[in-house]
Amino acid sequence: MNIQRLKYFCAVAQTEHISRAAEKLHIAQPALSKAISLLEEELGVALFQRLGRQIRLNDNGREFLKYAQTAISAIDDGSRRLQRLNQVTPSCIRLQTNITHDNYLIGLMKSFRQEHPEVSFEIIKNYVRSKFLYDCDLYIHADSITLNKCESLPLFSENILLGVPADHPLAVQQHIHLAQVAAEPFISLDKTSSWIEETEALCAQAGFTPSYRYLCDGSDMVAKLIGAGEGIGFLPQKSWGEFSSDIALLTIDFPVCRRQYNMSWQPGRAKRDIVMAFKAHTYRYYHALEQADGTDIHAAIALDQE
Repeated sequence: MNIQRLKYFCAVAQTEHISRAAEKLHIAQPALSKAISLLEEELGVALFQRLGRQIRLNDNGREFLKYAQTAISAIDDGSRRLQRLNQVTPSCIRLQTNITHDNYLIGLMKSFRQEHPEVSFEIIKNYVRSKFLYDCDLYIHADSITLNKCESLPLFSENILLGVPADHPLAVQQHIHLAQVAAEPFISLDKTSSWIEETEALCAQAGFTPSYRYLCDGSDMVAKLIGAGEGIGFLPQKSWGEFSSDIALLTIDFPVCRRQYNMSWQPGRAKRDIVMAFKAHTYRYYHALEQADGTDIHAAIALDQE
């Protein structure tokens, strides 16, 4: 269907007068009349009631007008979106991530801006593990999926631990098999996070589906509720920071519980100098993070660059 005819139809519908609409659209009246006739022919129904020189929308026209306006609005929105996406600011990095609660990601961007203060970031949160938005420069994600038509580089991995209240009977143990806590109430990030999908997969390997007492939208709340004795939960060894003494951290012997961080990009997309610099910085940052083991991450990066 011709979008121009839809726009002509909307203009005529607003004025209910062919000559006024033609004047507003800056086209000849016969051309406008012809366009409306062709649209009606395409739809197979009349959209207007003709009353001499004037016309009125009929029931078909009033019904179709809503859809025509919606279609025009959607196409205009799409056009503006494409223009914005392709007007890339040289110093802007479009970064997609499914890591929603990670102090290190913030540190990564901050440390890069200390070296390149002119840089800005557009952060796009993605909660679908297998989806990469191909108009992004880079995708930093915490999973081991393979993305079609993308190149990927492993960055960093960390243990996933089990956090229990300090006064929990299991708190005296340093190691645990995950199946031992199948009947316990769990506390986790909510289902908008890739974290819950990863940890539920671990529970499935241990032969059970976790029962949740709390689903939270922030990692701080997860840790506080575990410390308050409201349940147990999975906690990453490093990326959420240090945990209070109210929580005992147990190493899970089975199944193997580790989280992998990766950086992915579309070949040909990440060739701008500033993006190439950020890729190199990202690799150094996470490599230093894995080596730091609790030391100052920025000092570790400096040592790694020497």
